[in-house]
Amino acid sequence: MSISEIPELPAIGFGTADLAGPADRLVLEAIRAGHRLIDTARVYGSEDGVGQAVERAEEEGVVRREELFLETKLAPDRHGYHEALQDFEEALNRMCTDYLDMFMLHWPVARGSEENYREKNIGAWQALAELKRKGRVRHIGVCNFLERHLLQLTDAGLPMPEVNQLELHPGFQQRGLVRFCRERGMVIEAWSPMGRGILKTPEFEAMAASYGKDVGQLALRWSIQKGFVPLTRSSDPAHIAHNLEIFDFEIGPQDTEKLDALNTNTDHQDIWSYKRQQMY
Repeated sequence: MSISEIPELPAIGFGTADLAGPADRLVLEAIRAGHRLIDTARVYGSEDGVGQAVERAEEEGVVRREELFLETKLAPDRHGYHEALQDFEEALNRMCTDYLDMFMLHWPVARGSEENYREKNIGAWQALAELKRKGRVRHIGVCNFLERHLLQLTDAGLPMPEVNQLELHPGFQQRGLVRFCRERGMVIEAWSPMGRGILKTPEFEAMAASYGKDVGQLALRWSIQKGFVPLTRSSDPAHIAHNLEIFDFEIGPQDTEKLDALNTNTDHQDIWSYKRQQMY
């Protein structure tokens, strides 16, 4: 099922950052459960595990490679034209595939590149655009890019990304940035869509229960109804399957208003790499 302007992009994905267990085993569990969008990145250290899981799933007859949407990300300290081309080839080798469905720039500003990050981003984006023209990757996108970072690409005469992957959940909705991206035709993927427990209160637990769901599923359904593509993460096979059970209900208007009202527009990632993007 797809809800985006990229028809082959599934409506929900499985993320592989900080998994509490072997990535190959957990990604295989996700594929068996029905996940078809698998999100990884060089810095997660899970690309090899994703490749191994895909090979195993194909051997078991669970899925064919062309039925999966595999996306990975270029680490920000690898930005630059030649570095991006080299890393792409290395990613293919790590993931045991001859093409990617999505290749993305992970963060706009890397530590140590604050003074020349614009030039590095432009070089990397030129490489990604070239890879797409050559058919090596089907789609190209970015993560955590703010308006100014996106405009720096287009001001250089380069195409707008097809996707921007952002932290998005009821507590941090980034409405202005989402509007900016959508006006330019970008699909929005949502990382940390459950908001790290922001809905674990009696009020929202009761709201979820009224739909026969838990607060995690409520948060994921909110994301779906907003038109985002949420990226889930779990190291529990039962929860991995559980996160897909969000297409049999719809949050009503009054409950949606209550969830929308949680927006503080204060990010929930207290890490320096996240803060750096706000500074440059």
